[in-house]
Amino acid sequence: MMNKNQEVQVDFEYGTLKEVIVGIPNIIYPDITKAHWVKEALNILPEDEAQKIVANSYKDSKETGQYESMEKENQELISILQRHNIIIHRPDLVTKERAILNFGEDYLRLSGVSQQFTRDPFLVIGNHVIECSMGSLYRRCDILGLKNLFIERLIGSNAQWIAMPSLDYSRMIKGSDFDKTAFPVLEGGDVIVLGKKIFVGISQNKTTGSSILGYRWLKAYLEPFGYDVQQISLPETLLHLDVALSIPKRGVIIVCPEAFPDGVPSYFQDWKQITVTIDQARRLAANGLPLDENHYIIGYNDHFSGTVILEALEKEGITVYRIPFGNHNAVGGSIRCSTNPLVRVLPHKL
Repeated sequence: MMNKNQEVQVDFEYGTLKEVIVGIPNIIYPDITKAHWVKEALNILPEDEAQKIVANSYKDSKETGQYESMEKENQELISILQRHNIIIHRPDLVTKERAILNFGEDYLRLSGVSQQFTRDPFLVIGNHVIECSMGSLYRRCDILGLKNLFIERLIGSNAQWIAMPSLDYSRMIKGSDFDKTAFPVLEGGDVIVLGKKIFVGISQNKTTGSSILGYRWLKAYLEPFGYDVQQISLPETLLHLDVALSIPKRGVIIVCPEAFPDGVPSYFQDWKQITVTIDQARRLAANGLPLDENHYIIGYNDHFSGTVILEALEKEGITVYRIPFGNHNAVGGSIRCSTNPLVRVLPHKL
């Protein structure tokens, strides 16, 4: 077992990655006959991928064959992480039975389960480990698969381990519909960490992602610790901020300018911009993972080869690992979504 006193610390997106949680491809799809909210949620996906979600109503990823194909992609990712001597954790499996014991079968049919994208159910900012109240109904069960890991890893460390205020989901569920907007919800894919500067994306999609009240909660919590927390608006067709923005190293961003109704944040005005289109962003073109300022992992699929980004990053002196991740992309996430760091070494101070 790892030394429980090892520090937990994440200060920069591009700090040297030392320890990370990689998701598992356990998906239980909501019952489409019970979950009318899914129709709006699927606006974040291209039409061909959305149709596949509907076809998988109340099946799980082992029944659909996705578990094996997605885990094969996970293992390619893990092999790169291992070559860089990064400590890797995986969540516990949340079965249908476990979800039902916690929340009931009616809830499971309405919501489902999705454990692959570990970026979302919690945040690590500095040494603050924050369990999120999720804005996506189908992500409520995620945290169950992380509880044992948190108990073993965080207790006795330097981590300030807290949870966001719990929600009365009955007030967010209206019949078969769902609306996040009147409640403080956050998802890790919306949060970008750059030292004391924190960006929080807010998708206009009512059924998924973070809310303005979630941003306000995080701002109120972090500001006494010296953080500057800024909100960024996103269109209804984008789930998270990390779909539109990635930071491989200081001074370089991969960005989709079309995704920012108010413009790319002025923080990045003097930075090198490697741009992608809104269609490429929705195919997860920008959702890569820095291992440090000299190494970056990018996924590719049948719709986006990744070669343009690879070549642009190589010109900036970055070694790029390009791996197939189309099975993940088809359910709405990619490399950054699938990973959540516990330790990143601070590269330098701003």
